Amino acid sequence: MPIRLPVLLLPAVLAVIVLFNWQVGAPVTMPASPLAAGEKIPCVSYAPFRRGQSPFTEDIVISAAQIDEDFAHLSKVTECVRTYAVDQGLENVPVLAKKHGLKVILGIWLGREAPKNALQIEAGVKLANRYPDVIRLLVIGNEALLRGEISEKDLGGILKSVKARVKVPTTYADVWEFWERHKGLADFVDTVTVHILPYWEDAPVPAGQAGKHVADIRKHVGEVFAGKPILIGETGWPSEGRMRWGARATPADQAQVLHDLLELKKSSGYDVNLIEAFDQPWKRLLEGTVGGYWGLLDADTREPKFHWGEAVSNYPKWKEQAVLGAALALMMFASAYVAGRGRTIEAKSWIAVAVTAAVAGCTIGLAVHMHAIGARTPFELGRAAVYLVLAAASPVIAAAALVQGTAPISFARLMGRPARIKGLETWLAALLAGITVLSVYLALGLVFDPRYREFATSTLIGPVTGFLMLALLARRTGSVFSERIFAAVLTMSSIVIVVQEKLSNWEALLFAALLLILAGTLVLARAGQEQAAEVPAPAR
Repeated sequence: MPIRLPVLLLPAVLAVIVLFNWQVGAPVTMPASPLAAGEKIPCVSYAPFRRGQSPFTEDIVISAAQIDEDFAHLSKVTECVRTYAVDQGLENVPVLAKKHGLKVILGIWLGREAPKNALQIEAGVKLANRYPDVIRLLVIGNEALLRGEISEKDLGGILKSVKARVKVPTTYADVWEFWERHKGLADFVDTVTVHILPYWEDAPVPAGQAGKHVADIRKHVGEVFAGKPILIGETGWPSEGRMRWGARATPADQAQVLHDLLELKKSSGYDVNLIEAFDQPWKRLLEGTVGGYWGLLDADTREPKFHWGEAVSNYPKWKEQAVLGAALALMMFASAYVAGRGRTIEAKSWIAVAVTAAVAGCTIGLAVHMHAIGARTPFELGRAAVYLVLAAASPVIAAAALVQGTAPISFARLMGRPARIKGLETWLAALLAGITVLSVYLALGLVFDPRYREFATSTLIGPVTGFLMLALLARRTGSVFSERIFAAVLTMSSIVIVVQEKLSNWEALLFAALLLILAGTLVLARAGQEQAAEVPAPAR
């Protein structure tokens, strides 16, 4: 078998993989530090829960030692912490904050259950009166109106009652639109606390415009509540997760937005609290991947995720990703070489192998990264493993099929085969069926419940490329009726996804395009719809 072409193609593919990963991992330049030497962040939201811990575990109590350790880290970067409740160990916050020279914006959690609210209120009032030198503001409820867990009338009564019982200023915190809808509550608090989160707006704002958006909303709120002190109680940006319209969640985007927000604080004098101190893995159960990555400090290392004024990489492990991609490409070329022994292989087949290897090799590391940060439970870890096996195995098997001119049998014929899968064309069909079912599952999720779901482009693009190459070069056998049903679902889903996500969301556009390519691949049968002729054996 002539080997000159693959010998030339393989180094080119490996170079493409390395260059691609180098590019996506290249550090992004940040503006100069918004903080002077020795200056600290004004305030950050703090939740004490680490990996494996969650406030939804009702009997959980975070030890004072754990909070003390966190404050030792936080006292190096901030002057103040904001909390949201006074149970589960958080009652120790004021005394420990005092030890580390931190001020506290103390939160009382209000929800649906009046007895629990009463316990929170009593504990919060006692702490506020015991530590007035530490607690700079008492937050009576957080987004309770947004969640629909309390009425304006009941909340107003609580605010009025608590305000009369404490020695420190009081406030209620909610997204800025809800403060506009419930202006009367301002009469019962000393400060109006608004949350301005550009990423979560109904019309999400790109990172480059986030600072201006926060400034505009803060100015507007100041006009609505003229004469009242205003605290931006939550503002920030996530470092991981799905793209919303033009708002992309990456480490570099997070760093850029936080630089801009601190510049806004310094130039305007606005009172600002950033969300949040540490990444909170448990929030992924509520908000998908993005929920767990709003922290300035890493959940595991408890160290800052970036340094002010220094360049930030979105993929700091790009070298490992490149090695993984190169290994996959080598496996594909090895698979093709073994499958093609004793055959005369056309140049177009080797080129198809190279294209598939380059695409799969460039993106397999991104797929591993996405699933590693997003998997929340043992079940999801197992599911991620299945996805990654499909992402890696499909291109490897496709490479062998490309040099043999073998196409997958139809889904109808696959279902009629014995339980034990054998034969390259049957393995191909099984893998194509797996990728198709996975794609339909992901597509329908993004159609009907898109808010917290990822675009798994990096998982699908390698396999889809391989099967597209096969569809272009090899003829299929058997009816493609089932495939056309799947193709119709994928096509309609892609249209809905683009409409919902808007043209500014290039991640959604890429994913939708991939669905369309897969749909076309499923129905592309060069010999016709029914019982296409088998491909003759390649010339020897």
